[in-house]
Amino acid sequence: MESNFTQREWNGEFFLPDQFDNRFFGKITFSPEKGVVLSYHITGHDLPSESELLYGVLDTGEQCTLVGTFSPAHSGFSVKNGLSTRNGKAGFYFLVIGKFLGEKGLFSEVSFSLTGMQEFFFPKGYKDLVKYSNEPLFVAETDYGYIEVGNNANFSMLGKDVTTQIYNRNDQALADLKQAFEEIDSKHENSFFMLKKEISYMVTIKVNNACGVLTLFEHITDISNLFAILIYGPVYPELIELKHLDDDGHPYSSTVYPSMALEKRTADLCKKERSHFHMPITKSNIDLASTIKKWLAQSKKYTTIVSSLQHETGYRNEHSVHGELVMYATQFESISHAAGVGNINKYEYPVTQFGTDKIKKSLAQIFSGAGEPDFGKGIGNLRNEIAHVGKPKTLLSSLTLRDMVQVSQLLQITILGYVLDAIDVGEEVIEKYQDNLTP
Repeated sequence: MESNFTQREWNGEFFLPDQFDNRFFGKITFSPEKGVVLSYHITGHDLPSESELLYGVLDTGEQCTLVGTFSPAHSGFSVKNGLSTRNGKAGFYFLVIGKFLGEKGLFSEVSFSLTGMQEFFFPKGYKDLVKYSNEPLFVAETDYGYIEVGNNANFSMLGKDVTTQIYNRNDQALADLKQAFEEIDSKHENSFFMLKKEISYMVTIKVNNACGVLTLFEHITDISNLFAILIYGPVYPELIELKHLDDDGHPYSSTVYPSMALEKRTADLCKKERSHFHMPITKSNIDLASTIKKWLAQSKKYTTIVSSLQHETGYRNEHSVHGELVMYATQFESISHAAGVGNINKYEYPVTQFGTDKIKKSLAQIFSGAGEPDFGKGIGNLRNEIAHVGKPKTLLSSLTLRDMVQVSQLLQITILGYVLDAIDVGEEVIEKYQDNLTP
């Protein structure tokens, strides 16, 4: 399975729609950090016009479509021995391999997997025990259509002699199994038994009104953001498949490579192995269909806290942690304002209402060590010392960088508790989630 976190490159010939005779050579490179980039070489004076789509035939023999603005007029120009050439590079939003997309490029269905999603559903070491089903595990209705989660599996043929693929130290047990299977097989001559080799979970979005790749990707991003909260880390699509019909009306899939433009540290965190048993939330302790539906109804309210997870690098310096503290303190103010809490308790209320005892004790301990026994006042004073020029740096002088990183994480986890509460994740689950993440 090709992943959006694998560096790839393809050579090919490229051309504007309906301009195959004016094709030119190019090379596509793809990476999660740099996205989709076409390096091209155009010979002659016949320069392609600006276009939002570019077609290509790759060295693999596959059709492809590059989605994004292609404007070669600004490329480098040279003349040697009377031959003019233009060399340039162009970035694109998406590379779609498998088909030339029409200018409208409308689709009704897309399937995708997300980083960390497989472990969310089932421990990797136990996935052989997952039973394959043609039916989705659940269907969640949305304003734009339906979201399904189901299995994607690879199979091999099960031979007539099952003892070549199944082993038991008990020879008699194997003999009985072989005989029983032969009897069953003979009763179903037109059936073929298959052996499951690989299984994974895929999300499928089916929209009521066909839309473009960019709109479908926005829907994928919404689901990615929810999983980033549940998993507590950056989550991006690992595989995207557009579903459509070929020229003969048969179902067909095209693979989509999106330009995610991630920091390398963020991409590395996405690829990091996760353990189902150490995840703060898994499929077993929430109603995912209900959670998705409630999340989509209000996801745009939480873009700031989601961004802190989706662009996590695992690295902090004084400048970055100062920015986080001001941002999270401002979100505390917003939570308190929405609840009608006055200015006196605006930094304490979110912790007392949406934080655990462990978070309260940790904040109290850190600020007490810096001479401020009231953690609510401590959060407000620390925010003001960072944000206001000329204000005495009392807490900033007393707290170490490690202390401030810890305070930042505690505020973030508190805000995430508020978000999880808003989408009706159970109180016990939220408490376990926060306690597991509290440093």
